[in-house]
Amino acid sequence: MGSYLNGYGATNRALSGAGVAFAEDSMVMAINPAGIIDLKGGGWVIGSVFLSSKQVAYTDKFSGENKSDGGFVFAPGRREAEPDSPGEIDGIFPIVYAAMHSQLDKRNAIGIVLYGNGGVNINYKAFDNQNCPSNTPQSGYFCFGDLGSDIVQIFISPTWSHEINQNLSIGISPELIYQSIEINGFEMFSPISSRPNKISNNGHSESFGYGVKIGGTLKINNKLTAGLTMQSKGYMQKHKEYSGLLAEHGDLDVASYLQYGIAWKMSPLLTFLVDYQRIYFSNINSYANSGQSSGRYGDGDGPGFGWGDLSVIKLGIHYRVNKELSLRAGYSDVHREPINKEEVLNNIITTAVFDQRYNMGGSWIFFNKTNTLDLTINYVPSQKVRGSNPFSGDQYITLSNELFTIDIGWRKTF
Repeated sequence: MGSYLNGYGATNRALSGAGVAFAEDSMVMAINPAGIIDLKGGGWVIGSVFLSSKQVAYTDKFSGENKSDGGFVFAPGRREAEPDSPGEIDGIFPIVYAAMHSQLDKRNAIGIVLYGNGGVNINYKAFDNQNCPSNTPQSGYFCFGDLGSDIVQIFISPTWSHEINQNLSIGISPELIYQSIEINGFEMFSPISSRPNKISNNGHSESFGYGVKIGGTLKINNKLTAGLTMQSKGYMQKHKEYSGLLAEHGDLDVASYLQYGIAWKMSPLLTFLVDYQRIYFSNINSYANSGQSSGRYGDGDGPGFGWGDLSVIKLGIHYRVNKELSLRAGYSDVHREPINKEEVLNNIITTAVFDQRYNMGGSWIFFNKTNTLDLTINYVPSQKVRGSNPFSGDQYITLSNELFTIDIGWRKTF
């Protein structure tokens, strides 16, 4: 299950998501709705993230000497997740984005932006598993065939930005949110579910919701600008098809976050960006509840993914080589591991291992100086988390994720 992308739009993602105080194109509405007033004039942007990921689960061998009665031992060995989504092409998943803005007058601008989260789908194909109980199909990690998840989140946000004075601007973006999820392979946990027939393998479940994003920018002086964005929780309809798995009978709201940062114009050509982001997963039980909770799956206190709140530092450098060419580089790092070793079991179907990210990109202005081609490369090196199997005495599971994306965008000003 994917959650948050590392920024929105090719230009922002090349800066590793830094830029709450830095506006380059219409996609700034997804980062800080106050930013479009600084763009002047009007314009649009369209593009896509092309994402390829590699998830691996490695289970140690188990001696069996310390296995407790009623325990469960996972099949040992290394297994790699395989693509299993209609949107994927040979393991590459596109995530489209688009935005348009227009300046109404010197102090007001409006626009609309479409962007997405998710896209990292996980599917561990079924395999013969003689470690499974005899009353199961004895296939796959959790004994009931393919194990995996697919989540998509799409945001559509009309935006208004207002310049209060020459130094301070504010903006607001109401959000219409669409979410689709599918989770397979969890039937083994039906006996401890509040709704056993709604725990797994029920196809894609869709829900709609709403939220709001507000932001502001403050020009401290000619070289230093500060920015702040606050996104509310996305209040989503419950996923009835998975009400026996997700806490609070299918609730999977979108986590709220706070992001603030500065843009330091070191020279007319060079700008340095530093952002801090805090994502509040602890306010959503399906994400925050421990996977070893004593409650039943689907109840308010039922097992979840054990995610804590995340703190992310984002660093970016923007260099304007000449009038036609700009270069960018970025790095981001999560302050602590997204999950701890006690939460490995349920996170076999998530991408919560992601931590450090490296980005670079560039833009080329062409054709009457009103068109721009953006290109960004994002790389997340293989990162691991290792924890014990809670159903056995001394078996360990190691999860690793690696991610590579290419972002391509086209911008036009008018």
